Amino acid sequence: MSKHSVLLVLGLTVAVLVCSAPVGAVVTPLPGQGNQTWILFGVHPNAKTNETITAFIAEHGEIWWHEGAYNHTHKYVYVVPANACEEQLVYLNKIGADEHGGEPSIGNIWIIGCDESMPLAAELRFPEIFAKYPALSSDGGLRSYVENQSPNRYEEATAKPSRTQVYFINDTGMFTEYIVDLSGGEIVSTTYVSEENLTVGRAEAEAQALSGQSPDARVEKIVLKVYGNDRIVWEVTVQAGQKTDVMQVPSDPAPGQSIRTTPGFGAAFAVLGAGVGFVLYRRRR
Repeated sequence: MSKHSVLLVLGLTVAVLVCSAPVGAVVTPLPGQGNQTWILFGVHPNAKTNETITAFIAEHGEIWWHEGAYNHTHKYVYVVPANACEEQLVYLNKIGADEHGGEPSIGNIWIIGCDESMPLAAELRFPEIFAKYPALSSDGGLRSYVENQSPNRYEEATAKPSRTQVYFINDTGMFTEYIVDLSGGEIVSTTYVSEENLTVGRAEAEAQALSGQSPDARVEKIVLKVYGNDRIVWEVTVQAGQKTDVMQVPSDPAPGQSIRTTPGFGAAFAVLGAGVGFVLYRRRR
């Protein structure tokens, strides 16, 4: 087949695809094609009527945009300056909203650095434990902790058949922990603990736990346990060959410091609220 014939076939194919598109459908060009602002407004018309978004685009000129996951009901829309990018705009958008029919869809709006990305919702970070205890989704303090401090693991401890504690732990830097106390599947209280407010830090606790152990001993895991409102201990699991020891190292609050405990059903706020009204946040490193 000649070169001209190939081009003719490709042209006819594109024409058929465009002409067969449903009325009102948005034909999205391939990445890098077309005016990205017009495409954004075509796919998400609510962005066109939002003053914060239009002001950001007007300030930065040419843009490109893409979408990212948040949870099962909302997604992020990233608006990124095409040239000399120092900051980008991100907003939360309701999945399945009829924007062309005028249904509100935009939630919170953030201005963040161009090297940053927004976190997944807490339910997507730890799907198993949130599925097991649906009440966790209602705690705004927990959502804020998971989505902003990025804990890398959780532990579950059952003291009685109906009483459970779930520990969300960030041990990649400054050790922090968010503890949820549940009874019958409902939240009784929540507690936030940070290493910086304790008399004995993580490194010292591990050193104490390893003291007197064999040379091949290592710390398997570590967690903060809270008893009442004023007794805090490091629970350190030490592995030495085939032997496993669980040791507790006291670490009460430092003078003038206290742990934060919230009774009831968690904090009354959520950093990543998904309402139709929007709040502008600036997060810069």
